[in-house]
Amino acid sequence: MFGGLVGLIVGTLPETVREGGLDTESGERLVALLVAAAVLLVAQELAGSAYDVAKWAFYRRYEHYLLGRVIDATLGTRRLELFEDPRLSPLVDRSVRLAGLDPGDLVDGWCTRWLHLFQGAAAAVLVATVWPVAAGVLVVVWFVAGAVMLTALRRLDIGSWSSGLLEAEYLARIAEQPAWAKEVRVFGLTGWLAERFGLHWTRALEQLARARRAGRWRTAMVLLVLLCSHGVIVGAMVVDGLAGTLSATQITVLLLGMSGMTALADQSGAELIEYGSPRVPVVLDLEKEAARVAASPPPPAAANPARSSPPVRIAREIRFSDVDFAYPDARPVFRGLNLAIEARTSLGVVGLNGAGKTTLTKLLSGLEVPAAGTITVDGVPVAELDVGAWRRTIAAIFQDFVHYELSVRDNIGFGAVDVLREAGRNTGEAAARDRLDALVSTAAERAGAHGVIAGLPYGLDTTLSRRFPGGVDLSGGQWQRIALARAMAAVENGAGLLILDEPTAQLDVRAEADLYDRFLDLTRDLTTIIISHRFSTVRRADRIVVLDGGKIVEDGGHDELVAAGREYARLFSLQAASYQASPARGSRRDT
Repeated sequence: MFGGLVGLIVGTLPETVREGGLDTESGERLVALLVAAAVLLVAQELAGSAYDVAKWAFYRRYEHYLLGRVIDATLGTRRLELFEDPRLSPLVDRSVRLAGLDPGDLVDGWCTRWLHLFQGAAAAVLVATVWPVAAGVLVVVWFVAGAVMLTALRRLDIGSWSSGLLEAEYLARIAEQPAWAKEVRVFGLTGWLAERFGLHWTRALEQLARARRAGRWRTAMVLLVLLCSHGVIVGAMVVDGLAGTLSATQITVLLLGMSGMTALADQSGAELIEYGSPRVPVVLDLEKEAARVAASPPPPAAANPARSSPPVRIAREIRFSDVDFAYPDARPVFRGLNLAIEARTSLGVVGLNGAGKTTLTKLLSGLEVPAAGTITVDGVPVAELDVGAWRRTIAAIFQDFVHYELSVRDNIGFGAVDVLREAGRNTGEAAARDRLDALVSTAAERAGAHGVIAGLPYGLDTTLSRRFPGGVDLSGGQWQRIALARAMAAVENGAGLLILDEPTAQLDVRAEADLYDRFLDLTRDLTTIIISHRFSTVRRADRIVVLDGGKIVEDGGHDELVAAGREYARLFSLQAASYQASPARGSRRDT
């Protein structure tokens, strides 16, 4: 429309000059056209702003929708098959990565594509008002050119197929990650990384050059057709203009319309659509697999669909009876495991790497299901318990505990998430917040984390990440105390089963000794399972078992197992020997 107005203005202006100015009839028409053009320009700007606002609002809604579906799919499974099955875990990784990586490309692409088509179609209509045949020819030519350009863009998208580019990008991440900076420099990897990055990037550029050469003749032919078609039309336009067949207004409209028709071949929107579209099938595949896992029949050991309420406190015992378990595509972890854990006692679990120590706790908490045998709590199979209610009776610190980049209050309060949610819903009620802070403070005190919190700039409100304003990061040992406090928050909120998986792995000697001193307080009136490679930790347990070959091979107290002189005694002696100083080692005799 604006092009048409410009054409009318160009055609009216000479007439206005000839008639003597704006007071004439043609002058009044020129003023009206100028006002209309100004109004149209303002309307275009307003429409453009409204379009951007609507597009980005839709973009964010789509982002929220897609990420929400990924979150629902991953959180919708009670167990860990999606993360531990080697066939499914890559799908989860890809879905999370793709859904969170510019997820609005599909929306942006469709909006851009339709906008360009609308602009090109409007320009074609403008040309058709003067010369319909030229409009038809140019529509065909520009659509063919657009198809060829899209093919070329696909061929040049080496990011989807170039091994050199993928490897170069990975090397760049190694060089840029703060967490890896120390090791990269200590091992002198800086020069190697720069050389390898340059090598792989050069390889990617060579692949790109070959891809460009592959389609150059087709592209050249399309450019030649475009040049010839436009040359013929412009030449005919000049001839008709000199002959008086076309007016200045018509020539202006044709030129502006021909310029606008280039939007028909613009493939930026199509490229964004192709870049964003693969995210949707991946998310749909994830949802399909998650639904299949959730609906799949459990192993015979968990086939009973009934659900019972778990005991608030274990009264008698936890028992593993002839339990078999293996991860997908892996050797069996347990074969006929039998183990009884008496209520309100502490059990230490030791064994070499891969013996199944952590797997034992996964089975107990319902994160995995045994292939055979049963796990019972006071005689009731865990498979028959309400999973959510059962897990609320468990307090755990896992070896790979999470560093939540949130406030200290949230990090510890996750152990009593119902209290945390109540305080969040009732932000105006001081009682709910006071209850949460009291629980968090007590848990921190029991875990020995109160000193860590006291040294933070904003106390419980401090965000534990330097990525946020006012945030701080913690040392490994400080993080472990926060994780232990999270487990203690669960205990304060009523959990009766405490699982400590390598609770002292990142603590220094003083902090480890402090934890030993707190051990009786931490485990009082609880059923406790302690997993550790440090015998100084497990030796304080009431009872210790040794896992090997999928079964319990030793069972007893620390002194009893040391006296037996078997695997536990051997491992304890090896570890104890590493702490004993040898006067002769590392010294020189005076001569």
